[in-house]
Formats: sequence, structure tokens, C-alpha cells
Amino acid sequence: MSKVVNNDGDKDGDLIMANADLEIIKDLSQAAGYMYDGAVDEKGEPLKMGLKRDELSSTNRKYIDGGKFRFAGDKIIVTYEAEIRLPDVYKTGINGFQGEMDTMIQNLVKQLKKNYRGISGKSITLTPEGDGAKVDVAYVNRHRTLVQAIRAYKIGGLSEILAPTGAEVNKREMSDNYKKFLEQGGFGKRPKNDTRPKNA
Repeated sequence: MSKVVNNDGDKDGDLIMANADLEIIKDLSQAAGYMYDGAVDEKGEPLKMGLKRDELSSTNRKYIDGGKFRFAGDKIIVTYEAEIRLPDVYKTGINGFQGEMDTMIQNLVKQLKKNYRGISGKSITLTPEGDGAKVDVAYVNRHRTLVQAIRAYKIGGLSEILAPTGAEVNKREMSDNYKKFLEQGGFGKRPKNDTRPKNA
């Protein structure tokens, strides 16, 4: 487990991310950056990410789908987006469609892990959260829909940095300077040295 570094320059004692954590996030971000449409592997072959567009030529794409990644604390949020025909949404029922979206996200995660291994020389653990992806289907017309599936994965190997709860924040003591600032005035109060007319 990485060591959490305390920032002594901050009076509140806030924690900063350790260098090891930063390295993991940086390598994951670079691995995600290699997953653009048209990416190639080390042999110059088109990268197969498990998406439906992989089987189509880049000049004749009849299926539009792709993935993106973003970070939130110790999690990576994986999003799969596709333009899907309305009959294909209903074809296998709700559970079947949910399973298909979960598979597409898992394919993206599998390729992300492979890219990460190639960059860092180490493997990474990404633990899925929840029972499945959150799937939104937006109606475009009677034939087409825009689908977005999102799932969060906890990144393994990071320090356990816990954000303070609301109760802990409220318990923190205010500095004397801040208390003095608050006591100087407020709504409806005017400082003693205010020389403006009372109706101003």
C-alpha cells in the first residue's frame, strides 16, 4: 500500500496524493488515451477493443460506437456510447440488452488493462461497483436510439485517502483570523468606520 504524504504547508493538514498513486493514475490515463478510433497496436494492426465497429472498415462505418474514461477519486468511470437501431434494443429484452451493455464495457476495461500492462509493465486491478452498468437509451426517431452505459471501477493499489465527512468538517476549529473576519460584519450590520449616509 502506498504511503500517504502529509502536506505540512497546509494548516488544515489536508492530504495529497502519493507519488505512487500519481504514477498509477498517469499510466491509466495514458492507457485510456491509446483507445481512440483508428488506434493501432505495436505491429501496426488496428486495435481490437471489443467494440462492434472493430469488424467494419474505417471508410464504411455503419455502426457508431465508442468508449471514454474519466477519473473520480479512487475510481475510473467507464462509458460506452453507441447509436443502436430501436429493434435491436428490444430484440433480447431488458435483461439481454443490459447484459450486452455490460459486456461492451467489460471489453473496454479488458483493453484498458492490456494497454496499462504494456505501459507500466505491471497489471492493474479494476473492481466493478454495483450490479451492472447504468444504461440510458435516448429516442432519436422510430428507427434509431442513442445509448449510453456507465459503470464505475475501483482502482486497485491506491492509498486509502478518505475525504472528511460533513460532521468532521463541522468539528474543525476556525482559525482566529477567520473568526475575526466573520465578526467584523454581516447582513444588516455596518462597521464603525462607515461614513456613508444611513440610506445608502
